[in-house]
Amino acid sequence: MDILKEIEILRYLLEQINAIDTFTSGLDEDMFLRNDLVKNASLMKLLVLGEYTIHVNDSLKSRFNEVQWQLMKAARNYYAHMYRGIDWRKVWETLSEDVPDLKTKIETIIQVLETENNAKTN
Repeated sequence: MDILKEIEILRYLLEQINAIDTFTSGLDEDMFLRNDLVKNASLMKLLVLGEYTIHVNDSLKSRFNEVQWQLMKAARNYYAHMYRGIDWRKVWETLSEDVPDLKTKIETIIQVLETENNAKTN
């Protein structure tokens, strides 16, 4: 496993999460539901998150199994094929409840990998 490559991938996932944070900052559920631009932009970032999990090394996924990698991919597949049937309340729930937890976990993984990489290079 190339630690630097994994860190780069995880930072990209974190960028998606930070974009979601920016889009939804200061919004409550009702405001979110009434804003098509924010809904669609946030959903796109969720799709990217799920899609990009294929780039995360399997050994890293196993090691950091507190992240529900497979669920992220499954959610991407579900939302990508729902078209007109998207439950925006469920999307809001994911954004407001699951994504902040995911952000914390990914930040922690990055810190662990950076510490390990620094130990190897020193």
